[in-house]
Amino acid sequence: MGGNKIDENLFELEEEVVRSALTEVKDERYRNNELLSNYQLLVAHYQKLLKNTRKIFRISDSQGLVLQRHQNEIQNLLNNANQGFLTFGRDLRVDQQYSDECVRIFGKKIASLPINELLHQGNGDVLPEMLQEVFASQGNELQAALRQISTVLRINDRDVHVECKLISQPNDSAESALIMMILTDVTEKLRAEEQIRYLSYHDKLTSLFNRAYAEMVLIELGKPETLPLSIIMIDLNALKLANDVFGHEQGDRILIAISMVLTKSCRQTDIIARWGGDEFLVLLPKTSADECFKVCERIRQACNEVVDGPIPLSAAIGMATKNSAVVRITEIFNTAEKRMYKDKMLRSREVRRSIIASVERMLYDRRVENEGHRDRIQKLSAQFAAFWGIELNALEMRLLCQLASLHDIGKVAISKEILDKAGPLTPDEWDIVKSHSELGYRMAQSIGEQSLADNILAIHERWDGAGYPFGLKGDQIPFLVRLFSIVDVYDVMTHERPYRETKNKQTALCEIESGCNGQFDPALAAQFAKFMRQKQ
Repeated sequence: MGGNKIDENLFELEEEVVRSALTEVKDERYRNNELLSNYQLLVAHYQKLLKNTRKIFRISDSQGLVLQRHQNEIQNLLNNANQGFLTFGRDLRVDQQYSDECVRIFGKKIASLPINELLHQGNGDVLPEMLQEVFASQGNELQAALRQISTVLRINDRDVHVECKLISQPNDSAESALIMMILTDVTEKLRAEEQIRYLSYHDKLTSLFNRAYAEMVLIELGKPETLPLSIIMIDLNALKLANDVFGHEQGDRILIAISMVLTKSCRQTDIIARWGGDEFLVLLPKTSADECFKVCERIRQACNEVVDGPIPLSAAIGMATKNSAVVRITEIFNTAEKRMYKDKMLRSREVRRSIIASVERMLYDRRVENEGHRDRIQKLSAQFAAFWGIELNALEMRLLCQLASLHDIGKVAISKEILDKAGPLTPDEWDIVKSHSELGYRMAQSIGEQSLADNILAIHERWDGAGYPFGLKGDQIPFLVRLFSIVDVYDVMTHERPYRETKNKQTALCEIESGCNGQFDPALAAQFAKFMRQKQ
């Protein structure tokens, strides 16, 4: 715009000169001058020429502004296209104009820099050589050579697709050829595609192969050259218990733990897959039954070494080996699966004992139960039942022992902060505490102890119907629970707990004898007070 103002000033000065000349021509002194008419004609022509020239300048300036605006618009389009655009000629040096995306891709300004050096970064010499060949081509051959340049390069830790186009006429010589290079950052696209491919054949949680991959490779593993082919089927124990009681986050941790065990125990040539929810499959090509058995033993041992989960890590394992191409793979699968379920049945008691022992340790470690509470109430309950004149059979005695050990089993799923809180609980905290009987019910049910589960669910019901979770009343509450709850409360009152003061035995007996305002069966409460006084 500054240049236009100077031009305007020049025209104004010239016009002022012409106006002065015309004024002088009219002076009386020059009236009889012979050259006057010629001079007037010359000035008139110059004035016309000056006017036309000024108009041409204005038109040129206007066209220049339009051209500049169009150029800016094109540059803005290129800068916002999320692609890199640059041009270069035979010297392979980048021209002055290029899009902003080029700076982001290469990490610097690139005007006049050799394109072959910019693209070389760890990508070898293939592309620079191809560019040299392009400029050695003529006419249609040049176009054909450019079509060969379409590849993905690694530039500054990013994947960039490179494409070239000729932007001069096809018949131009290689000397005058101008090439546009289009750079597209495809890093995220390739990562997304890789993730999709990965998830197609891998389990997202454990990172093991999934069922789709296992079924695919089984086609190859069924060939004679892979024999003997061994199969191990694994069913994780007590996953439902972990999910129901401790939440799916803990259940996921157990699944991850067993996947790490399998990875540690198996060989690099073995194929480990998550077959289903809590089922896993190991395919062992060129592996005999004896070798497969050793892998199974390593899996069991590795499970025993995992000690940081909410429940013991254990699994039922079944194996089978295909030694002949005649035997169908489905037969081997069926054999391995039957052996897995048989192993689950044979070890079910051992698994239950292990889970119960683990939960009991958690109860003591978290101080849900104080030392000696289980043994005291177990012994005292049996003595009180005998005093009442009830002869407990073996099943009832076993159930009473289980209640003594596990009546508060659901509290292992409640935070230690709430259980150890010295002051009064908030309504929300109290609702969480009350949920422990239902949690305990689900835990006992998950380990196959239905009678224990039913009794745990009723342990906080009251004789007057004001208990939880169902508000059972009177004889609706199982007898063994009514008897046991009196013994349990008496022991709690007479021994130290973080949430209440210890009471002396006589005070505790008086409260129980009064029925604790409707909490206990009145007849049982009176007999318990009588029993304890005689005992003392």
